[in-house]
Amino acid sequence: MICSSKIETTMTYQVVISSKGQVVIPAELRGRLGLKKGVRAMWREQDGQLILTPIERILDEIQGFLKPRPGEPSAFEESLAERERQRQREREEK
Repeated sequence: MICSSKIETTMTYQVVISSKGQVVIPAELRGRLGLKKGVRAMWREQDGQLILTPIERILDEIQGFLKPRPGEPSAFEESLAERERQRQREREEK
């Protein structure tokens, strides 16, 4: 029996927190992760660690989560359809 495992490589970088609470993300990481000046990000604390996630990636995850299954309407399309049904009921009540 042959077993294989995924090998993760982790790079460690030492940074200094400034008197204003600022941290400089090393240039190598910024380049590798595509973090450019002005990119908005979110910090979160998880099990005593700080995790920085660019907001674009969070939005991509949300969009992927909300993406409908094949053949199903999107939440947006369903919302429009529900509004149309509501308008139809309002017309019928008049």
